[in-house]
Amino acid sequence: MYSIKKIGRITGVFLLIQMILGILINVSLLGPLIFVSDFITKISENTNQVLVSVLLIIITKTIGVGVAIMLFPTFKKLNRGMSFWYLSFSVILFVISVIDNTIILSLVSFSEQYQELSVSDANNLETLGKILQGTRGWVHMMDLLVASVPLSIFYYLMFKSRFVPRILSVLCFFAAILIFINVLSTIFGTGSMYLYMPMAISQMTFIAWLIIRGFNSTYKLQETV
Repeated sequence: MYSIKKIGRITGVFLLIQMILGILINVSLLGPLIFVSDFITKISENTNQVLVSVLLIIITKTIGVGVAIMLFPTFKKLNRGMSFWYLSFSVILFVISVIDNTIILSLVSFSEQYQELSVSDANNLETLGKILQGTRGWVHMMDLLVASVPLSIFYYLMFKSRFVPRILSVLCFFAAILIFINVLSTIFGTGSMYLYMPMAISQMTFIAWLIIRGFNSTYKLQETV
């Protein structure tokens, strides 16, 4: 059985992989293809890139569930109820991601059919493509909204456990709350990408601490009901 310190380092490595894959997907792979006006053409010309992106997204969400399962026995000793909520929302997030990626795959099929149509038929079908893109956008917003919940619980439990300096847990917790607020604001048309920066900065610091130091093993856990 791994020590608390080693579990912390393993958690840090998994979170780092998640972050790297997330940046790769959104900045280099999927983002440039799906968040553009000519997304149908872009997707049809880069089908393999989209498929790789979908696979990597599923991997990142699987890692999230894996971390929740790995930490569940430890978190349960801190707060049984919150540990169940953390695991449950991690699974819910995975399910939403599957739905999100199913829509992305449908866009791949749609783009292939679109390229084979005549100009007049293609113009008519383009409206359907925009509906699919819009639907995916809403599902993605729900993905981000739900993601902020297990994040908040995770950093709350980190604060309670004292596994890391509490200032790190506090900064990451409020950054997660800021994500929730920003996603809601985005839904109503007033969000800003800059409001995701606090989480990026605080989480990088958090991950670096975990990889270097692991969890603080001096704090004694006592199981709660």
